[in-house]
Amino acid sequence: MKLKFVGFLFLSALIISGCSTTGSGSGIQSSMEIQPKRIEQLERDMQEVKSRISKLETMLSGNNKTNEVVIVGEGWKSLDSWRKLKTGMNYESVKEILGSAHKVHGGNFARWYYENGGEVTFMEGKVFQWMEPN
Repeated sequence: MKLKFVGFLFLSALIISGCSTTGSGSGIQSSMEIQPKRIEQLERDMQEVKSRISKLETMLSGNNKTNEVVIVGEGWKSLDSWRKLKTGMNYESVKEILGSAHKVHGGNFARWYYENGGEVTFMEGKVFQWMEPN
């Protein structure tokens, strides 16, 4: 019984000490003043995040590409054309993208050289690797 009473006193003391710190006028007032400032900051942060997401969506949709004109047969002049190449493409597909090579060394292992320093290597008629121009 004595132990329960001591526990009750201890618990009461904890509750009273908690009430005195949270129940003071200054504690409540300061949290009320901070809340609108925090909400304003969160709203600014949210606007910034929305803006960044919008920019990223525009980039992903491809709307930020420059309108570069590629002259048929001279795709080798455009870095974008070189970046359309894929391993396994045949001769005709590469010729459609880059145009005719300046110099060709043929055989099962063939190399096409372009005037701007780019080259395409074929193995058994399929693109094996390529080097973009400098």
